[in-house]
Amino acid sequence: MHVIFGGAFNGKRAYVEELVQGQRVQWIDAGEDVPVLLPVTEVLVVFGVENLLEQKHNELLVQFEQWDEQVEVLVIATEIGRGIVPMEASMRKLRDDVGRFYQQLFTKADRVTRIWYGISQTIKGDDWDENLHKNG
Repeated sequence: MHVIFGGAFNGKRAYVEELVQGQRVQWIDAGEDVPVLLPVTEVLVVFGVENLLEQKHNELLVQFEQWDEQVEVLVIATEIGRGIVPMEASMRKLRDDVGRFYQQLFTKADRVTRIWYGISQTIKGDDWDENLHKNG
């Protein structure tokens, strides 16, 4: 599983579209779609995970692991934990819940890439290991 994360409108989707070009891709909005893997799918891209309530996060992690055994899974995750802390308690709880979910998601992922203003940086996975050895 490969997680691509960053701020809103930072180029995550463009990065993924370039990454999966030429493959049979299925896009799923985690907040709206009923997650069903189509039989012709080579790459599954899931987005909108930050819009789910805490109870759905555990179910989604299990689902990601099942799908990852069948196809390549890419998860686009929007960072919502930076910036001004919301005044509303419900929004602070959502922010905390999503942060905990991302920690679990990143731990399970084979690769994690941060996109910041269109620039990609692999922080977990093959490229990161290679860079560590070159610079270490």
